[in-house]
Amino acid sequence: MGADAKDPRFAAFYGLMVVEWRLSERLDAELESAAGISLSRLELLLHLHWKDGRRRMSDLADALLLSRGGATRLVAKAEEEGLVRREIPPDDRRATYAVLTDDGRAAAERGYPVYLDLQNRLFQDYVTDEEAEVLVRIWSRVLDANGMPCEPIAQAAAELAT
Repeated sequence: MGADAKDPRFAAFYGLMVVEWRLSERLDAELESAAGISLSRLELLLHLHWKDGRRRMSDLADALLLSRGGATRLVAKAEEEGLVRREIPPDDRRATYAVLTDDGRAAAERGYPVYLDLQNRLFQDYVTDEEAEVLVRIWSRVLDANGMPCEPIAQAAAELAT
């Protein structure tokens, strides 16, 4: 069992998990303190903001890497806070959209600069451009091979390939 820790691929995978867990905790705490918004709420608002303020719930769940139920709960909490509203178009009663409110847009615009600063301080300051390119290529390949593509990572990898 301890021999696995000597395998660099095991250590790389485990390191990825530890970095993700610990940085997420730090991001969440510092975003809440500096901008009054949690990491999950900011991610929701940004995904709406980047898509013209409106997104179908099923597409939003995929973008947020959440189950449909998880996305529904996150949107419901944000709706209670006045950051989003749900909308059912009259021409397709089966579809539900999450729509960014003015308060949600303001929260996203308040939180995003804090997020960028934290990203720089907690990650980018310690990773060279070349190392980041390697990580993007690796993560894109691993996600694609496992049938879990991620649009922003795939786009970044495609740009690196040109």
